[in-house]
Amino acid sequence: MNQSQITALAIAGGILFAGYKFGPSYVKAACLAVGAVAVAKRVPYVNAVL
Repeated sequence: MNQSQITALAIAGGILFAGYKFGPSYVKAACLAVGAVAVAKRVPYVNAVL
C-alpha cells in the first residue's frame, strides 16, 4: 500500500467512525457493514472469494 491508499482508507474510516459514534442505530449498522467490506477487500484470502 502506498500513502495515497492509506490516506483514502483513513478518510473513509473517519467518516464511518463519525457515523457510528453519532448516528442512529441503522446508521451504526450500515457503518459496520461498510467497514467490514473495506477490511475484507484487503485480506488476501477473503479478497480472492469476493
